[in-house]
Formats: sequence, C-alpha cells, structure tokens
Amino acid sequence: MSNEKTVEEKRAALILKYRNLKIDKEEREGDNITYYLSRGEQTFVMLCLINQKTIGIAYVRDLRDLVEKTGADKGIMVGNGKYTYSANSSAPKLKVELIPSTLPVFDIFDHEIVSKAEIVSDEERQKLVEKYHAQLYQFPWIKAADPVSIILGAEPGDVISIKTKSETAGTSDSYRYVV
Repeated sequence: MSNEKTVEEKRAALILKYRNLKIDKEEREGDNITYYLSRGEQTFVMLCLINQKTIGIAYVRDLRDLVEKTGADKGIMVGNGKYTYSANSSAPKLKVELIPSTLPVFDIFDHEIVSKAEIVSDEERQKLVEKYHAQLYQFPWIKAADPVSIILGAEPGDVISIKTKSETAGTSDSYRYVV
C-alpha cells in the first residue's frame, strides 16, 4: 500500500484542521478508517469510507450505533461516493453529518482569493447584535452547504467572521449568517 493519502483522507484532514479536532484513536478496518476525535469536552466519531461508490443508510446507522456506543456527541461521515436519498434524509435525525463528495480536497484557505474565516463565539455574536443594532438573520447570508461552512462545521444559525486583506483598510471584517 502506498503512502499517498486518499481523497477521503485529504477531506478528513481539512475538517480536522479547521474544526480544531484532535485524534484520540484511529482504527483501520479494510479500506475504511474510523477516527475517534475530541475538542474540549466534545467527542466525535469520524468514519472515512474509502472507494465506496454508493453510501447507503446502513453505513449511517452503523456510524450512529458507534456514536451511541462510545457516547460521542456527533458522527461525521466522509466518502467519495454518492449518498442515497435515505442516507441524506435520515442522517440529521441520527446525529450524523455527511461530508459531500463535492467538497474540495485541497485547502481552500491557502488560495490567495479566499479569505480567512472562523465561526463566531456566542459572546461575539451578542456584541455584533449590539454593535450593529441588527438581528443576526439581517446579516448577509452564506449557505450551510458552502464549502467554507462545511469545512468549519457551521450549522444554520451560526455566524462566520471573514477577515479580508484590503489595500486601503489593512484588514476588513465581515460577517455571514449561516442558513
């Protein structure tokens, strides 16, 4: 087996990096890789399905069972195949996040046109509401399906801070409400 990472492993690495997840344990079974992750008090289980053309509800249920067995907060599934309708529609109810195969495998934040972004904390969100005298939903929107939102793990209702370099202002901060 070569040392070259698969597409699924590259996507998983991006998610680990930008969500600040730490690998506690890694298991390889056949072509699949299971990561046991943590961030502060939260725990996650990530399943990388390598070389699967179709990912059905059975994989989602297996991941859900693993999440329940380990007491993790959430499951994350990374695959390069198509998710079935059943898998897509059932995953949110089963506390499983499906990472789409359309997510780029390269680090989009390394590109010169893509600005640095991060999810705003609850305290900062409150300060934004007070500073701009506006409700969060009145900020410009970004879809939860946007690659930036997926990589950061933003969910609807979150706010993303985007720091852009500007020739005149130095840096400019803008905010996006996730829908």
